[in-house]
Amino acid sequence: MNRVEKQLDRIIAGLKLNDKLKNVKFVREYGSHGAPTPIRGLVAVVSVTDMQTSSYIGDYLSSSIKGDQFCAKAQIRVYAPATENGSGLSEVVGELLQGLKKADAEKIITKTSATSIKFDADMNAIFRTVEIELEFCLCREVL
Repeated sequence: MNRVEKQLDRIIAGLKLNDKLKNVKFVREYGSHGAPTPIRGLVAVVSVTDMQTSSYIGDYLSSSIKGDQFCAKAQIRVYAPATENGSGLSEVVGELLQGLKKADAEKIITKTSATSIKFDADMNAIFRTVEIELEFCLCREVL
């Protein structure tokens, strides 16, 4: 598991504390492993879609500080059975967007957005995607 996934896991753990999201099952997407099918309830599939790393020495902090700057994009695709109407899905996505502000204790989320409701014929489910941009630095002092 890379550092971006660890940061994302920390944020998801904070989201799971929200009572309004207790009926949502969060799963992580690895490679081609996606959401469990068939969809029987609300499922949130969490994945990192893009990551960039840059290293630096010094900067304005100190010449003895080295670090790695991470910029990443992630998605939380929230699925509901196709037999559901979209209002419950939209309520959950709204709660996710609000909850991300509270769950991000380290303030590494720089941008959030959500897509409109779409239909996935393969899964026979409706879904919305919450898109997240993260930016953080892991620094260490070099003696």
